[in-house]
Amino acid sequence: MDRTSHMRTAGRQVMRRLLCALLLASMLLLSGCLDVSDGQDTQKFNGRDYDPPISAPDFTLTNQHNTTTTLSDHSGKVVVVAFTYTHCPDVCLAVEANLYSVMGDLGSEYGSDVEIISITVDPVRDTPEHLANWTSEHGYTWPHVTSDNHTLLVELWNDWGVAVNNEHINGNHSENEGHENDEHENDTYEVGHSTTITFLVDRNGMKRVSWSGFDWSVDGLLADIHTLMDED
Repeated sequence: MDRTSHMRTAGRQVMRRLLCALLLASMLLLSGCLDVSDGQDTQKFNGRDYDPPISAPDFTLTNQHNTTTTLSDHSGKVVVVAFTYTHCPDVCLAVEANLYSVMGDLGSEYGSDVEIISITVDPVRDTPEHLANWTSEHGYTWPHVTSDNHTLLVELWNDWGVAVNNEHINGNHSENEGHENDEHENDTYEVGHSTTITFLVDRNGMKRVSWSGFDWSVDGLLADIHTLMDED
């Protein structure tokens, strides 16, 4: 075999090896992609799930109608629990608006299979009277709850893993002494709190999913609600 023929043969062998290597790499890449896809398909919730689920701390608080709302009274339903406050300049108001959309999209399922409860992190200003006016103005009919026992609320926030800056509770409001609590609604302060403030509780009273205020998705939450509703 002359030198030219030998080089051609060697070149063809190199090309075959390269093609085989590329084919093998493509097969491995495809296999890897399929594995990733399969893993995504098994993801049950859009929010952050609790694995294993944990018991949702019960509470009995006063709502905007000056009657009590108790979480365990809604056993057998999926419950959305959100920690918000009415003077919030941003995230809480967006969460409240989204909850309103969720309630509307649920239609007849709301009340029969699903409940929503908003718990204040600003009990100084969010009195039952103020909550009644505020929810009426916005058309929000689900329970918005508070308590004049601030120690109880602080314990509840901690039990639910919601970090709240308590300066507004511990602060000096002496300029308003002798006035009704609603006088505080003109106070101009913000309440610092953690961003994970929305939770889903299943029919058995277990905390299953949490959502951050910054990645709130109405469609995603609705999907997670229906996933819990469909569980045996």
